[in-house]
Formats: sequence, structure tokens, C-alpha cells
Amino acid sequence: MSTAVLRPFRGEDRTAVLELVSADLLPGLPGLTFAELDQAVQGTGPSGPAVRAGLEGVCTEVLACPDGRVVGAVSWAVRSSDGTVMLLWLHCLEDEQILARALIGRAVARLGRRAVHAFAEPTALAPAGLAVNNRAGTRRALEDCGFSGTDRWRYLHRRLDDRGGHLPALADVVECPGLPGWRLDLREWDGARIGEALVRAPVEGVTALEWARLTPGRRSMGNSLLEQCLAHLADRKVREVSTVLPAPSDDQPSLDAALALHTAAGFTEIDQLYTFIRRP
Repeated sequence: MSTAVLRPFRGEDRTAVLELVSADLLPGLPGLTFAELDQAVQGTGPSGPAVRAGLEGVCTEVLACPDGRVVGAVSWAVRSSDGTVMLLWLHCLEDEQILARALIGRAVARLGRRAVHAFAEPTALAPAGLAVNNRAGTRRALEDCGFSGTDRWRYLHRRLDDRGGHLPALADVVECPGLPGWRLDLREWDGARIGEALVRAPVEGVTALEWARLTPGRRSMGNSLLEQCLAHLADRKVREVSTVLPAPSDDQPSLDAALALHTAAGFTEIDQLYTFIRRP
């Protein structure tokens, strides 16, 4: 690794970097395209350019061996309001800890003494947060470089091709082109509204449940709400769905109830997503 060079991303790196990113995908995330990689490199995505989130100077670099092999990639930007650095995404080969440490160490050295937040922003490649079990080497590399974990979420996954003879969906569907996706107004058989949910438009038969909330006074209908969401997706040939829930904390232990609700609906916790900070 001592001879590897951190250099700017080039167009000819696209295939190698896309392979690195794809190797880290969690179940329930669709396969990535070159267009999505280009958006991540440029700091843009479905929600528009990174500058709209107060970020500027998006920079993407790769770690390349003398023979030209690309073994890692890292991207960061600066938050214009306070000069904080946002390490947006990082991927490397299977010997992850050594390579990740090289990417993080060299990037941090370049950025000088200022706060760095890692994996705190969603990108065109993945939701916010590092999957700390699937990418334990990167987590250790961050900690070795002075980062500590802050917020965390649970990443849940559910296959829908095993649903069998469940009831059909009862939902009014509204397109949400800004997401893009659907807002579902969910109802009981008598037409009474029980809640609403937002799901992403499926890609390759997989999608994400962004959120689901019950109508006031319908708190006992949580199971029905999730069942209606899943029925709607299954009716539209969706095979897999993922969702992200906040992990419980000392001041919000009730978040375990949300996990229990999703588990009862057939979701499985796949990993936990952490954000990290390195203080100057």
C-alpha cells in the first residue's frame, strides 16, 4: 500500500469504482448504474446538487496501484456554513481495514485540522450511515483515524415473494415525482383511513419504505398499516423492500416498539448504520 497513489477520479475509473461500491450493497438495495455513480462523484442525486444542502467543493479521489488498478475511492465536500468537512462515501477492496485507513488517513491529512463528519449525508449510492457489521474494517479504520460513532439506525429488509395468500391492498396511490415514488393513503375495508406511507418507486423489483404513520386515534392499527404497504408493493411485483429505523437511545427507549412492529410484519434487521465525527 505504500506505493499506492491517491489521485483525482477519472472517467476511466468508473467501472472499477462501480464494482467496489456494488460489492458493499446491502440486501434490498437495487443494483447501481453508471448514472448514479456519476451523480455521487459530482455531488448530485434525485434531490438535486449537494450545494442545495449547503455543501460545496465536492471532491472524489481514488487509490490506485502502480499497475493502474483502482483499489479504493473516497468523496468529500465542505459545508459552507462552518467549514466542516463531510466525508460522503468511501469504498475499497476486501482487505478493507488497511485500504480504508489509507483512504481516510490521506484524506484527513489533506483537509487539515477541522471537524470531519463521515457518512452523515445520503448519496446517490446509498442511504446515510455506514453499515458497521457488513463493513467492519472501514469502521475500525475510522476509529483508528480518530473518528467516533454518533447517530445510528437499524437497516431492515423484507422479501415479498413469500407472502402467500394475504389480503389485497386498500390504498389510494398518489405519485410523488420529487422523490420519485408513491404516497399511499391506507384504508380499512369500510373505507376508514388508518394512515399513510411513502415508498420509493421500485427499481429492479426492490424499493424502500421511507416512512409510515398512523392516523390519530388509530394507534392499534400498526400491523394493518404495514400489511397494507406490503400488499400494495407485492401487487406491483416488488420482490424486496427495505426500511431504516432510528436505533433506541436512553431518552427514546420506545423506539424498540417500532422494531417489534416491523419484525411482526416479517422484516429482519440486517445491519446498523452509523454516522461518525472526527473533531479537530
